[in-house]
Amino acid sequence: MSSSAFLLLDKEPINTIGINVLQPLLKTQGLDVTTGTDIADVPEGTRLLFIETATNDAWNKLKEQLVRLKVSCDIILFNLDENPELANRALLSGIRGVFYTTDNADVLMKGIRLLMEDQLWYRREIMCNALNRMLQYNKDALHKLTEGDIEPVKLTKREKAIISLMSKGAKNKEIAEDLNISPHTVKTHLYSAFRKTKCRNRIELLSWAQQNIPDEIR
Repeated sequence: MSSSAFLLLDKEPINTIGINVLQPLLKTQGLDVTTGTDIADVPEGTRLLFIETATNDAWNKLKEQLVRLKVSCDIILFNLDENPELANRALLSGIRGVFYTTDNADVLMKGIRLLMEDQLWYRREIMCNALNRMLQYNKDALHKLTEGDIEPVKLTKREKAIISLMSKGAKNKEIAEDLNISPHTVKTHLYSAFRKTKCRNRIELLSWAQQNIPDEIR
């Protein structure tokens, strides 16, 4: 497994946490750390990509950056202000964790260790909020089922196979290798599944699958 990390720094950072604190802590965990200010500089094989996210229009800027990302890696945001909605969007979009400007070195280290164990790093209230959204989605879906007959969703075998691997924690690149297809094809099948199930993200799609096709994704 790759043991490298990349720090994508803001061109006008609000502090030096990235260089002075985060980079040394990552190195203590045996990670080879490089830095830059352009997401196009992220090298192939990067395991953890830390993106500085401290601007006022952080979410739109982040989306613009991720469109240009050419490598498959775990994404973590750092230097966040107290912005619960941004953290919620990050979690529901598949970003692995967030660090705040107020986090000290002990918090950063604890989060880094969990991320290296392929776990998520979010505050409890953010996780609870995401869970509540999922539960509300399930409640709404159940309510729609009671309104009348609905044409059943028909996923293809390939779409079901991708969801099954995704439910086991596999990332797009790993799914592509397992099914002997390209990562782009994986994304195409996922978008098709999103459209058919009317799910907005991976969490909702997994929740839908657990409710509707549990035996087929085991």
